[in-house]
Amino acid sequence: MKERGKIFLLVLVGAFIGSDLRYLESLVFKTTNGFPLGTLVANLTGAFVMPFLIHYLQDRYNLSSKVILTLSTGLLGSYTTFSTFTADSYRLYQSGNWVSLLIYLTITILGGFVVAILGNYWAASRAFNDYVKKEQDR
Repeated sequence: MKERGKIFLLVLVGAFIGSDLRYLESLVFKTTNGFPLGTLVANLTGAFVMPFLIHYLQDRYNLSSKVILTLSTGLLGSYTTFSTFTADSYRLYQSGNWVSLLIYLTITILGGFVVAILGNYWAASRAFNDYVKKEQDR
């Protein structure tokens, strides 16, 4: 139980940081037309960073499962937000802003998938470059 308590606190710290970053981003990317740009940016950057975190940083720096949970579930989990995505989509739907709703849904869903793939390629290329450098240094 003591170990679970430590992990809970680490995830809590990550969530605290992620939610503060998310709020800051909503202030930076505030739009006057009601388009949820802050949520879109948060979700796309989170989708890009997550595979890099898991596929590169974890392996490269031998990060512990506690650190990965803190960064993925805690920080990125609170930074990206499905509930806000859903609420923003519903708000656009209710207001009859069909074009913005379609753009938002398309960019979030397809864009999230594309940037996750790009994050995987970024991780793989960094790992390959590290490997080549390591081999050259031998």
